[in-house]
Amino acid sequence: MTIISPSEYDLLMSLTGQEKNMQASNIGKKYGLSSTQILSMLPVQSTSGETNPTPNSMNVNLTTGSSHRFEYDPSPDASQRRQNISDAVGCPGCGAALGIPSIRPIKVTCPQCLQEHTFLQ
Repeated sequence: MTIISPSEYDLLMSLTGQEKNMQASNIGKKYGLSSTQILSMLPVQSTSGETNPTPNSMNVNLTTGSSHRFEYDPSPDASQRRQNISDAVGCPGCGAALGIPSIRPIKVTCPQCLQEHTFLQ
């Protein structure tokens, strides 16, 4: 499973056209992937500006912590846990993005579908 950094993801999402392709090629070299593989990890942008995930992007475990709301947890230690997020994975049940720390194994309950999953890697 390849996960590009949140800053690389944000950079790719902000670019268009040839600039996006060139940057995807540079990032791909870093991870040993082609630019096509890197671009397939990104959601498709429609002409209205909304992002629509492609079928391939639903299986990719790539998100940025800054693009998701974590305010569903009102506990006082929630901000500390948010700072510990180092990985992002897709929920195997519904595909929702889950930010998790690098500790493995870790048991996570998806806030969207409420299914519990254990991630070993």
